[in-house]
Amino acid sequence: MSQADQIFIENCKYILQNGVSDAGQVVRPKWEDGTPAHTVRVFGLVNRYDLSREFPASTLRRLSFKNCIKEILWIWQQKSNNVNELDTRIWDAWSDETGSIGKAYGYQLGIKHKYSEGEFDQVDRVLYDLKNNPSSRRMITSIYNHQDLHAMGLYPCASA
Repeated sequence: MSQADQIFIENCKYILQNGVSDAGQVVRPKWEDGTPAHTVRVFGLVNRYDLSREFPASTLRRLSFKNCIKEILWIWQQKSNNVNELDTRIWDAWSDETGSIGKAYGYQLGIKHKYSEGEFDQVDRVLYDLKNNPSSRRMITSIYNHQDLHAMGLYPCASA
């Protein structure tokens, strides 16, 4: 069993013992039969992994590693918000008739901003800083843009 598996199991135990249920509330996810898929959650659970020991991939359940890589590249390299450019179906439920998920995920990373060194999107700015100022503590990206939430087919659920 991997370290990631052990952390996952401990997290599940912690969530079940200390979490808050959303039972009785209106929720978006549904089971196949249409009933609401309620969850139990905790706020601010953080995992830390020692990458010198292992890559933190769980072996307890199936992991479609190729699809994970495709999704990462779709967001971070293509800076896309169109599911038609992704070779999986996981995002389809949040897309419109053109395949767009609105101003979400890759769209946010691709917006150009003006800096004293020139115009960069968020990813290119981080790459610039890694190359030209590797000790900077300001290499930060954000895909959660409050002013664009109304135009997103799916609010970001991860910090980038």
